[in-house]
Amino acid sequence: MSKPRPQLVSSTRLKCGVTAEPQYLSGLDIFHAHAGMAIMLCFKQGFDIDHARRALATTLAKYPWMAGRYKTDKQGHVYLDANDAGMDWNLWQHQGPMPYGPQRSVGSDIHKLYKLWLPWRVVNHDQPLFQINVHRYADGGVVVCFLGAHSNMDGSSWWGLAHEWSRACLGQEPKGANANRQLVIDAGQPEPDHQAYDLMVAPPLGQWLWAMVRLGWNAAVGYQSETHIIPAEVMQRWKDQAKAELTSSAGVSAAELVTCYIMKAMSPAMPRGVMRSIGQVLDLRFKRRLRLPRDYFGNALCYAEARYTEQQMAELSVPKLAELCRPPNEQVSTEALQKMLWFTERWRQKKAVWRMIFKPTVETLNAGLIQNNVIPFPIYDIDLGNGGPSWYDVTPMTIRMVMLAHTPQKDGGVVMYVTAKRRELAALRAQLQRDGVSTAS
Repeated sequence: MSKPRPQLVSSTRLKCGVTAEPQYLSGLDIFHAHAGMAIMLCFKQGFDIDHARRALATTLAKYPWMAGRYKTDKQGHVYLDANDAGMDWNLWQHQGPMPYGPQRSVGSDIHKLYKLWLPWRVVNHDQPLFQINVHRYADGGVVVCFLGAHSNMDGSSWWGLAHEWSRACLGQEPKGANANRQLVIDAGQPEPDHQAYDLMVAPPLGQWLWAMVRLGWNAAVGYQSETHIIPAEVMQRWKDQAKAELTSSAGVSAAELVTCYIMKAMSPAMPRGVMRSIGQVLDLRFKRRLRLPRDYFGNALCYAEARYTEQQMAELSVPKLAELCRPPNEQVSTEALQKMLWFTERWRQKKAVWRMIFKPTVETLNAGLIQNNVIPFPIYDIDLGNGGPSWYDVTPMTIRMVMLAHTPQKDGGVVMYVTAKRRELAALRAQLQRDGVSTAS
């Protein structure tokens, strides 16, 4: 017998009652594409859905661009018209209990919790850039699935919006954010130091096509995703071991230890004879000389990478690998970042941002892993009126990546959402079992 399908209770085009000046998308915005980025929060205890919806409308008044539409000017450049056309709010009712949590990650079920849009149907169409699907279950549990155009916001921007929505649900005044995308466009105007490191490249068309074919093939059939939990007591043991082994006063972080543990475990299953790499997300909001405000809303992320030989990955301990898990200074210098912004702005003016690619993305095709660390974001503090979520989940990635978050208990444990090839994930599972680490997948 097939499972009963959820029933759509209501569908609302939620508006905020506020408009704002149009904003051109930056090169970084367009590079991240118009595809939807899905994030899911599970509230086992539920909350007052009508109250949360009213609080969201109040919050959107501080974020009017979230209720806008993408359009093009006469030259074909994309801009965001904050015309209050509205965002989608859908409420669904499920017959069974809310099934998701630490013992059952959402996995591929997440695609059933939102309505996918096609990226090429976003510009110059009445396509909302933000969608929230609220799924109410028979036991009172609620799942909130966010879907936003990635070109409109990065993870930091999403967290800021969710935090302000939480404030509104708790009766506080939401603060809003700085959505002046001209700041990023202007940062890419001055002529850069052309000797600086190239974080982003535009390879010859043939090489670009080959890279896209490989990325597409891996995303379609080559990769799968799993979720594992490193308990707090294991993390503390690893930190104690690292402190005893390393003499450096800088130490290593939980994210560095977990990422290097994953890479060391998967490395034997990766292609032989090529460098191993760990790409790391850089937030330009924290580079003072670029003068982006901390509350900047849009895309302000890029990647740098640490590289290892195959022998280093095999012979060095996890703490030693973690100590080396930092991009070299040439990659994170202000000159390199300004060159990247100049490069993206130059290709934006050509309307050919699609030709660009981050170097670490190419490395993931060989033997690389991108680390996306969201541990600094207090995700489990997002309170929509009845306490924080019991579980957090994301869309499975389409490149080799690990996303790291803290556990719902906020006790020092780490949840890792890993996307890799099947044989690599099998090697990781085997290492976790050998080490006696409890996991949920």
